Amino acid sequence: KIVVVGNGMVGYKFCEKLITKDTEKKFELIVFGEEPRVAYDRVHLSEYFGQKTIEELTMAPLSWYHDNGIKIHLSDPVVDIDRENKTVRSHHGIVESYDYLILATGSAAFVPPIPGVEKDGVFVYRTIEDLDMMQDHAKKAKKGAVIGGGLLGLEAAKALLDLGIKDVHVVEFAPRLMPRQIDDQGSKILEGKLNQFGIKIHLNKNTQQISGDGIIDGMDFVDGSRLEVDMLVISAGI
Repeated sequence: KIVVVGNGMVGYKFCEKLITKDTEKKFELIVFGEEPRVAYDRVHLSEYFGQKTIEELTMAPLSWYHDNGIKIHLSDPVVDIDRENKTVRSHHGIVESYDYLILATGSAAFVPPIPGVEKDGVFVYRTIEDLDMMQDHAKKAKKGAVIGGGLLGLEAAKALLDLGIKDVHVVEFAPRLMPRQIDDQGSKILEGKLNQFGIKIHLNKNTQQISGDGIIDGMDFVDGSRLEVDMLVISAGI
């Protein structure tokens, strides 16, 4: 009996490979997922804005789990592991025993401890639910920003353009874009390309606070400058 904690891309792939090899049906599989839907392609998440539907991003439909004898619990993260008795307990109180326990919980969006991050109009870029909330808020937003000039941050900036926001800014703490992947010259070329899209880049910027009365109206930086925005996506790492 194998319990898999996490129904992201890796949890799904584990199940897929195990049932392919388990031709004699020796294993019983139980999966717990925190999200309300089955595993989807998180790598191509930004394609949810316009190019692909959730069905096209889904790794396999719910029926695939049932057809392969996999018991799946969605919207129910595991909150306790008892290694002595070899059981797990979920948020909803389901207790399952196991012979083998697989942890495939993936990463979480890192949110810097900036005063004001809890305001309406501030989002992380991690799940389909995050994107749905962004889509809803973008209908009433005119100027958006992204904290994080890495790969996912730049995808998030493009997503804001796709959502119809004309004035988009990327705020990066480092002196260049994608500091882990490319050098200064590459960063300058990339910045020029993004400018052609209409994305404005702010480097060497440390956000001091997010301002607004319950809902974001701007970002104040440590150097004393300010950027007025009505939507912010945080993509500062995992």
